[in-house]
Amino acid sequence: MTDRLLALISLIGLALFLCVVPIWVPSLDLIVLAVLCFLLAAFDFWRELFRAGGGGR
Repeated sequence: MTDRLLALISLIGLALFLCVVPIWVPSLDLIVLAVLCFLLAAFDFWRELFRAGGGGR
């Protein structure tokens, strides 16, 4: 349970870190890159959260 909570906190931290890019440099390319980076991290979090087999333990 603790590992999932820490993963969620780190995902939120990544989202906050990536929000700086569109705010300070409003370029479409950088916004798309930041969104794609967050979506990849969120997909990995979601996949690990609901992985069958006990999470590799």
